[in-house]
Amino acid sequence: MDDRTLEALGLAEAPREHPLIYPGAWPAESGLLHQRRLLRLRPVAGRRLAKWQVQPPPGGFRGDPGAEEPVPLNYALMSANQTLVGDRFPVLSVGSNACPAQLCHKMEGAGVSATIPMAKVRVSGIGVGVSAYVSPMGYVSSSPYRAPGRTMDLFVTWLDVAQLELVDASEGIFDPVGEYHRVILPGDVFRAELASGELLGGMYAYVNRYGVLHDGSGAPRDHPGERRLLTELISESRQLRDWFGSTPEEFSAAARGDLHLCEKGTRLFADEERAALSGLEEYAPEAPASTVYDDIHPLNELPADHYPACRTPNLFDQRGAGVVRVSARLARELGGPSHLMVQNAQLPTARHERLGALAGVVVAPDIAADDTRTMQVDHSLRVGLGLEPGEAVTVAPAQVRHGSSRWTGFFFGAPNYVVCRVQDGDRASAEHEVCLLDEMTLELLGVASGDSVVIEGFPDREGIVPTLELKAIRTSSEVQERRTQLHGGDMTSRYPSSLDALGTFPDLPWVFLDRRLWWGLGLGEQWLATVRIRSSRSYQLKKELREMVFLLGLAFIGVVTVLQSLVWQAASLGVLILLVAFAVTVRMRSRLSQRARLFRHRGRRRVTRRE
Repeated sequence: MDDRTLEALGLAEAPREHPLIYPGAWPAESGLLHQRRLLRLRPVAGRRLAKWQVQPPPGGFRGDPGAEEPVPLNYALMSANQTLVGDRFPVLSVGSNACPAQLCHKMEGAGVSATIPMAKVRVSGIGVGVSAYVSPMGYVSSSPYRAPGRTMDLFVTWLDVAQLELVDASEGIFDPVGEYHRVILPGDVFRAELASGELLGGMYAYVNRYGVLHDGSGAPRDHPGERRLLTELISESRQLRDWFGSTPEEFSAAARGDLHLCEKGTRLFADEERAALSGLEEYAPEAPASTVYDDIHPLNELPADHYPACRTPNLFDQRGAGVVRVSARLARELGGPSHLMVQNAQLPTARHERLGALAGVVVAPDIAADDTRTMQVDHSLRVGLGLEPGEAVTVAPAQVRHGSSRWTGFFFGAPNYVVCRVQDGDRASAEHEVCLLDEMTLELLGVASGDSVVIEGFPDREGIVPTLELKAIRTSSEVQERRTQLHGGDMTSRYPSSLDALGTFPDLPWVFLDRRLWWGLGLGEQWLATVRIRSSRSYQLKKELREMVFLLGLAFIGVVTVLQSLVWQAASLGVLILLVAFAVTVRMRSRLSQRARLFRHRGRRRVTRRE
């Protein structure tokens, strides 16, 4: 039996169809609205909404049919082919937007997805009042007002771009004489706590442009439910009775669809001086904001050595290495390191359990020079750590001792990295000093199966990062499939899953290493550890030279047979050597780096920019 349908939960009626039930039935708990069901959504203590657990619907999600066990919310949204939480907008709902049936009615009627996370939130400083506006829907709706000292349990809906635009349109956001403003309520003024303990840094809300009705003393009146409200309003105003009737049913029927009559009723509230300010007008922007949840960081107090992980700019090029971007001052306070070991502060920190990722440090000119809290952590690192933007990280300086000198970087470019998740070595490669990589990872590194790669591990107590040079062997499809079937569960499992243990999917590429090599890289018993891998440029140089020396010899023999002068032979040999060096450099640069160039055409001028 499917007990999560809106009908089974008593949430199937929408105020748009039945105005006198406004604001409609609200859920008793948080949930994911999906396919006219409200799926259970359980908080995870200390983690952001993306990590909360969703119970799949019967038959599973579209991208994961048959799933029965709870999965992270972001995985559920991805499996349903929906926008992830971080790119959605948290909107405080005080009226019918907290009614699942109303949301379905709005979305489905416009051909927009009705998959929406709905989380219960305890809000301080907000009351639910009565808008000084008669809606053509046939009811007088709710609107928030400032209420210092008051605490209420309300709902926040996380809307994607299309859903937000639709709700904006329904609330008249872009109409100069529309009903509502969409504002951002700052979390440091209006405390909003989710069941996970997260204090929202801010949330959107719809505030009525006409204000709220007062109770006769000047204080905003609370919305008691539509039928009771209309009964009270009608009894208080003879003019309302003359225009709209003497019962709630007559009022709703008269107002429904009659724009002119609704405008008269709205003006009457003002003429009779029944409207008051909501106290939220100061937050009304000139244009609606568009900041998404990932960029609205929690306000939970952090220890001095913890930093909220911000997202890096989309156009920033980290060369696959994993980087953190910080201000000049923060870089100095950290000791000016070239690398940091970044750890997810929400996870255990015992030596055998700690999970860290090596990151290069970039002093970012676009971050205020005196900013000591902003730490931008790129996507590959966040995936490796199971980290959501805004969650806390700790860092420690690390030192990577490159085997190559500066001139190799000058000639062959900066090394290209791939961050990989370490998996326990397969039996086929056990006790062999090799690593197994899939074909795509080999291609990203620019190497072939059997070539040497350099792996950078976890720093020791002195902050020195151990490195190993190993042969990289292409992983067979049988090894990949066998491990995919076996892995699952948390850190206590034999082959833990990044989805189950970290809430991360899809995962980083895998690298299979024998357990002895784990210790050589400083990983110890650290399950789901990450390492950085790059090609061995010294090995690649030798490989290229082996191929080119043979061609050089053939070319020189041809020159000797044509030129009799020793001077010309020597000069020709020098030219050939230079050509070989140039060819080797070009071949290595093109094969060992993955660089993109953006061409912009402005009239006759071409501008090339590396990203």
